Amino acid sequence: MTSYGEMFADHLSEDSIRGSLSTALLGCRVDCYPVVASTMDEARKAALESAPDGTLVLAEEQTGGRGRFQRTWVSPPGVNLYLSIVLRPESSALSQLGMMASLALAKALQGFTRGAAQVSIKWPNDVRIGGKKVGGILIENVLKGDRAGFSIVGMGVNVNLDPGEYPEIRDIATSLRRELGHTVSRLALLAAILGEMEELYITIQGGGSVREEWSALLDTLGRRIRVAWGDQVYEGYAEGVDGEGSLLLRRPDGSLQALSAGEVTLQV
Repeated sequence: MTSYGEMFADHLSEDSIRGSLSTALLGCRVDCYPVVASTMDEARKAALESAPDGTLVLAEEQTGGRGRFQRTWVSPPGVNLYLSIVLRPESSALSQLGMMASLALAKALQGFTRGAAQVSIKWPNDVRIGGKKVGGILIENVLKGDRAGFSIVGMGVNVNLDPGEYPEIRDIATSLRRELGHTVSRLALLAAILGEMEELYITIQGGGSVREEWSALLDTLGRRIRVAWGDQVYEGYAEGVDGEGSLLLRRPDGSLQALSAGEVTLQV
């Protein structure tokens, strides 16, 4: 595990971001905005205009940031990371994009916390510190026939946010600053995330798997849970995950249900 300290000035611009990165692919093109509705929307526009694999879209503020299930992502200016990456993966790698992104974020955070806090992943791809959400992942795939056209990997990370200022998230969210007790360089964290992600992206593009490393960080496994997906609700024991990251849920009748997505809550 790489350890990262506070480095670089904390000003987000195309030049400062390029100067902080050591990646060859991710961040090959950087589109940095002071404010956008959503970096996902801007990344999609860029992808449709032939933006290359690894294009990074980042904003200081989002006015319409969204997470999974179209939930609003609190996106105030100057304190967090709001980014989306245009990828053009092999079709065989599509099922691992969520695993790749959440694992990359978790590994970067482990480098910053240096074991002082427990970093984990709530299936399928929420990243948590001490059981509270610090980052979320959103994946959107655009297919051309039966082949991958492009994918957008969106990520929101609470870096220097004070969740206590936002009643809607104060009890369920945290930030790196809250956990460490000091301000954290967003540029340094961005460089760490992209460095970890590039290694994992190369792995899955080459036919490898990140499932084992990702599943080792899942705090959902080994618990009785409830999974909601649309109008369907499933309850049972989270037994494991399969090669594509689907949750293997042991139902009360003994059957094994594979769930590819859903909102998890613990049963008490």
